[in-house]
Amino acid sequence: MQQKNFAEEYDKSYKKYDFIVQFFQLGRDRKHRIKSLQLAQLKKNDTVLDICCGSGLSFSAIQSIIGKEGKIIAVDANKHMLDLARKKAAKNNWNNIVFIECDINKSNINVQADLALFALCWYDCKICTEWVRHVNHFLKPGTGIFCFIDYKYPQNWIRHIANPVLSLLVKWLGEAYNAEDLKWNPMQEIGSLLINPSYKTFYLDSIFTINGRMK
Repeated sequence: MQQKNFAEEYDKSYKKYDFIVQFFQLGRDRKHRIKSLQLAQLKKNDTVLDICCGSGLSFSAIQSIIGKEGKIIAVDANKHMLDLARKKAAKNNWNNIVFIECDINKSNINVQADLALFALCWYDCKICTEWVRHVNHFLKPGTGIFCFIDYKYPQNWIRHIANPVLSLLVKWLGEAYNAEDLKWNPMQEIGSLLINPSYKTFYLDSIFTINGRMK
């Protein structure tokens, strides 16, 4: 079975990506990202690796915490998404962002960052685990933190209506995953990689955040 190229998936959906993300979260995407970064104890002047930065939806949340003296290194393998991220940065005069277009496993970043953010990009356990192990080389030894925020299948009453809604959204967006892929255990896949991970869910149990240092 040929391995799916997740970067190429967005060649067809990049123009509507921001709209779908905001639509699904009812305009609360920035709020959710800020909450995740705060739980990961991101600080003013920190350096952040925005892994699979996409169209730059995390930039505003990160900037609100690190300020102008902080730094963002935005990495993505999809040219279209990275172009959108560059335009977003230019529009907001965010001059503290460095853009890198490459596969995550081929990245070679000359920095020791305070935090690595993986936002809405956990597609495949094997591939993403390799990304985490590679990115860990660019974090400050002993203190560098991983922060993950992504979707999950709700375990409350919402689950009774989640499948048809998610199936429609995924089909419309042309996403790299499907509704069944959201029926996973984030703590088992991601939390097992970290030391004493902190885990929290919000938005009616459909979004989670995990943070911690790698084992």
